[in-house]
Amino acid sequence: MSANRARMTRGRGLVQQLVLVVSLVLLWLMLWDSVTVVSVVSGIVIAFLVTRVFYLPPVVLSGRFNVWHALVYGLWFLYSVLHASIEVAWYAFRRRAVGAGSVVACDLRTSSDLVLTLIADTASLIPGSIIIDSDRAMGILYLHFLDCDSEEKVRRAKAQVYHIEELLIRTLGSHRDLAALRSRPDPLNETPGGRA
Repeated sequence: MSANRARMTRGRGLVQQLVLVVSLVLLWLMLWDSVTVVSVVSGIVIAFLVTRVFYLPPVVLSGRFNVWHALVYGLWFLYSVLHASIEVAWYAFRRRAVGAGSVVACDLRTSSDLVLTLIADTASLIPGSIIIDSDRAMGILYLHFLDCDSEEKVRRAKAQVYHIEELLIRTLGSHRDLAALRSRPDPLNETPGGRA
């Protein structure tokens, strides 16, 4: 029984290392903005060096991935990037000045470092917002939003971050994250300090 469990643990560790290496190679290709034999091979070499030479905390995967929710997330992300790009471009051409920006704190429901990182990356890739800081222990992201000078705009900005979180939890979050999503379905309507 224990030999079987050790084999499963080793197999899971191998899959996690493979996911990490593939992710690093994809990041390398995005940095160079080209897919050539040289960039792929150099990406693989650098990914293996990084994973073998430098200490990296283990990336804990939930063991679940929902293809349908991944598709919904991808389509929503493409739409949001297009919509926000047009909106930010409009700010450059309109006569009226852009409203003041705001730093918004979002108390997330997830406890996963991977999901928290993906939320921060997604929010930063949508024009008009950028991640400033994160409090990993408390699960809070701090983002700066452009033209966010009223309570309604701050509420909309937070709603966007919570929607990203929900999409990512439904795509690859753990069962614990899904339970947190059910127990806190609408963080915007919670009282201050009302985190479960």
